[in-house]
Amino acid sequence: MPVDINNLTDGWLELESDPGLFSLLLEDMGVRGVQVEEVYDLQKAFEGKVLGFIFLFKWIEERRSRRKIVESTDNYLNDDNIVNNMFFAQQTVPNSCATHSLVSVLLNCPHLDLGPTLARLKAHTVGMTPENKGWAIGNTPELANAHNAHAAPQARRRPPDHRATPGLPTSTRAANSAETFHFVSYVPIGGSLMELDGLKPYPIDHGPWQEGEDWTEQFRRVIGARLGGRAGGEPYHDIRFSLMAVVPDKITLHSHRLRSLATHKQMLLDAFQNYVESKCFHYFDLKEGQTLEECDAAHNVAPDWDAVSPADQTPEAGGTDAGGDGNDDSSKTALSPIPPGIHPTLDHCLDLDFVNNLAEHGRQGRHIWLLRQVVTLMEAESCNSEMLLKDEQEKRVRYKVDDCRRTHNYDQLIVTFLAGLAEGGQLGELVAQQLQPHRKKPLAPTGQALKNKSVTKASAGTKGGNSNSGAAAATSTNCKRRGRKKKTKPKRKR
Repeated sequence: MPVDINNLTDGWLELESDPGLFSLLLEDMGVRGVQVEEVYDLQKAFEGKVLGFIFLFKWIEERRSRRKIVESTDNYLNDDNIVNNMFFAQQTVPNSCATHSLVSVLLNCPHLDLGPTLARLKAHTVGMTPENKGWAIGNTPELANAHNAHAAPQARRRPPDHRATPGLPTSTRAANSAETFHFVSYVPIGGSLMELDGLKPYPIDHGPWQEGEDWTEQFRRVIGARLGGRAGGEPYHDIRFSLMAVVPDKITLHSHRLRSLATHKQMLLDAFQNYVESKCFHYFDLKEGQTLEECDAAHNVAPDWDAVSPADQTPEAGGTDAGGDGNDDSSKTALSPIPPGIHPTLDHCLDLDFVNNLAEHGRQGRHIWLLRQVVTLMEAESCNSEMLLKDEQEKRVRYKVDDCRRTHNYDQLIVTFLAGLAEGGQLGELVAQQLQPHRKKPLAPTGQALKNKSVTKASAGTKGGNSNSGAAAATSTNCKRRGRKKKTKPKRKR
């Protein structure tokens, strides 16, 4: 099917900076296993794996700026061979910077389920120049439809002469203002942090990160320097920016963790049941709240497993080596040793090799104490993962509800509501009330004013008091209010 490039160029709409919008945009593109989250704190390190960052900032055009913008070109990666082999696309379609930034992160990350649309785009643009890659994005109707599906109705009401302004920046505008905002992405490529801005001719190379640290630490330093000041030493006072992280899908992560914990827990329980059925059949009579030691004592059976905790075990007393547990039984297979004093963590619960080794020890009556601790920890982590999975599923539902409210056109509802008011004869009265100047209502007396008023009344005299003194006090008060001093009459001599 032929595609009209001009029609696609004219049809891309402005998008908001919202993690729910970008997560739903990923689903519409066909990408699986990835979501977008808002970043609120740059002071602490990022938890978990991060594929890339999307940064929204206020874009200032050089010819409209009050000062000369000095742009450093020293960090430009202008090697055509390297640039053409990565996915860096120049933005040739207006208002497509949101999709550009998201696609730039996805197509530079290996081992992702991109879906048919982005997989075809990635294979088609191998070795292309940045300009041709930008036209390839604009010539993909699936991306344009997915992009426009999440635009607010206000974005469709563009001025009729928007195409007649060649200097119009290709970026996202702020609502109800002439200010322009732009999306860029930060991605680790070839051991260096790259800034991919579709309005720049080349990628910006921010250098490698230090040995032994994650690439997000280098990003924190770069974005902190960018927010701390602009080029030329001018401080960055504008706080209207947002930062989002492209991360693996947490619903998939928690679901996989729940399945792994359930499988590993069942392996350990089966190993312990196998040991009980072979050597400790009396454990099937275990009562509720009764420990294994109490069950052994009740049946006058000496325990055949290591009843001491792993912290107290030694190779001689606890049998933690591969040789045995104090009994020379050649039928027991050689097992990998478990270090003494080990404290089980979530990583141990998810490690299949550790669980298999512990299960083999459990079948021979070894490390039963550790096995019980690991099973208890697995149950607690399963409950925690279920809660996190439920929160993520509820968040995804809220994303869809917010998207429906964002994209719904309420114009027809408003017109129908106003027409109903006009038919009922209430519209004119409501408009007249809003056009009348609002009179300021007198302020309610405060507690101190009420206190002063009561003091004045008390000084004017109470029942049974001297009326002359009350009148004198009132006269004195009135004189003080007028600003005059009360003349005192001289005493008459007798």
